Amino acid sequence: MRNVPDRREAMIAQTSAWLTWALDNDVPVPRIPRRRVSEGGFTQLLQLPEARAAVQWWWYRTFTFLDHLG
Repeated sequence: MRNVPDRREAMIAQTSAWLTWALDNDVPVPRIPRRRVSEGGFTQLLQLPEARAAVQWWWYRTFTFLDHLG
């Protein structure tokens, strides 16, 4: 397992690379809602067919990483 600073740096680098690519290619990216989910935030995003799978994958990766820390 990689140590935490290496994982943090990798995540920052991946995010930076993706944002640079998205902005360079004029990719429409969803806005981050200002309302809680219970108040309708993310409603439009979660209606996309692939959205729930992406959310589940993100949480899976996050909890797997946390399990390795502890």
